[in-house]
Amino acid sequence: MVSTFRKRPTLILCSVGIWSALVFWVIWPWITQFDLSDYTFSVLARVSAAIWWLVLLWALHHLVFQLSALFGGRTSNGKAEGREADFELPIVAILYVTCDDFNRESCQSCVDQDYRRSRVLICDDSKLPAYKKMARDFSAEYSSGCRLITRSSSQGFKAGNVNHAIKNFVTEDWVLLIDADQILPPNYLSQLVSSLPNDTSQIAFVQAAHKATIDEGSSHFQVVLSPEVALYYSRDLAVRESFGFVPLLGHGALIRRSAWESLGGLPEMVSEDFAFALEAANQGQRGIYRENAVSYEAYPYDFGGFMIRLRKFAGGTAELFRRKALPFLVGPASIVEKWDFAMQLFWYVLMPLVTLNGFLGAYVTHRLWTEGVPYLHPVLPYLYTWLLFSLFALKLSITQDWGAAFKFYFWSTAVYAAAMPLASFSFVKHLFFRPIFRRTPKNKERTRLSFAESSLMILLGLAAITCADQWFSPFSPILAGQGIAYLSYPVYSKLCSHSLLGTVARLLIYVPGLLMLFALYAMWVWGRY
Repeated sequence: MVSTFRKRPTLILCSVGIWSALVFWVIWPWITQFDLSDYTFSVLARVSAAIWWLVLLWALHHLVFQLSALFGGRTSNGKAEGREADFELPIVAILYVTCDDFNRESCQSCVDQDYRRSRVLICDDSKLPAYKKMARDFSAEYSSGCRLITRSSSQGFKAGNVNHAIKNFVTEDWVLLIDADQILPPNYLSQLVSSLPNDTSQIAFVQAAHKATIDEGSSHFQVVLSPEVALYYSRDLAVRESFGFVPLLGHGALIRRSAWESLGGLPEMVSEDFAFALEAANQGQRGIYRENAVSYEAYPYDFGGFMIRLRKFAGGTAELFRRKALPFLVGPASIVEKWDFAMQLFWYVLMPLVTLNGFLGAYVTHRLWTEGVPYLHPVLPYLYTWLLFSLFALKLSITQDWGAAFKFYFWSTAVYAAAMPLASFSFVKHLFFRPIFRRTPKNKERTRLSFAESSLMILLGLAAITCADQWFSPFSPILAGQGIAYLSYPVYSKLCSHSLLGTVARLLIYVPGLLMLFALYAMWVWGRY
């Protein structure tokens, strides 16, 4: 079956065109004019440059999508696409999926929906008696519109839990997937259903939007970094229904039951959501995105919880590449969808390369610097300054607050730099070994960091700072910033603490971002020669 829905290549052609012009007409001719007599060093220099070019390709791709959404490039506003007035409202099963993280407020928001053609199924895979009791008591309290479902094993992780419920207990037309920490406004489901087009025969799922829950009990970590959620849903996803690939994101999404049946259920993988979207595209079906229905989810409470989530994403992406990417890339989906899918997950491929290139780039730039070779093309300071201001404008468009946007820049720079080596290891490892599903901590759970991993990051940080000093060049501040982020890895576990160490952590987190800005200044100074 081939989908009749066509994707527009406009945004992809724009980003690839800008990148190609920069690489082939500006940067490559500039680099090849230098005569590097040392063959080994010449290869290293070009490998380092190639990695930065790939990072630039990935960044431009996402930036074009985000700026298009920012400046009104949406072609779908969440309204029905020609729906008829007598459209029959579908029946919906709300699957509240939980595993040792039951949240009464979240489950209550499922029960309190004003859309009456629905019922709630609590899909409980919990092992801890306290959480099992909470789910059991809640279902008993709301027995008229709520049912508890359990199973004897946890096979297939979250996907297995959902598949078990749909196969054995769901007869409704559509299934709404809800995570254990997700809070739904009362009109959430009615808004989502009202935005369905009249013809849903080729729609496998409808992905809705999310924002982060911030309340009096939220941590510093959650308050500062929570705009990341809205940035993704309001900017990254907003135009992908027409110009790219719409992924299923595991929660806050309607799945058409007949599509679930024809595709053989959710693939029992860590990244079951993306895998289902790929399978759907291969079968001529598609996902659509609706920004008008917005629910609330919790951002990880602390740095430890953030690390668990990021490493799960990295391992799940590796498994996805290993098992599902090739059939999708050679399948019937459009080239636009294939390219956008690759770019959406390309950062996980780049993470180990960028970690390595922090050291390699410092060495290469140091050699060229001491030999008096101007490694940077004069256009690059302009390019990276424009990228920096564009990214800040996007963050400001979400936070609507200059101070919050500045904080978000510094914290996200440091946190992601510190997380990159271990997340990179998870990605590379699970290209060969199957990952194990780890639940992201919920309900404001604090997470301890591994002593062994913290020690490893301290050693890596010391090595980076030493290399930045020994391989001095205008690139040194970048490697030094990475090194300080690595060195601060165990300290970041105290970012939520009100202790003296917590205060120190919240001061240290600004250092990597400041060094990155200083490196941009050095780029401007060096670009004059």
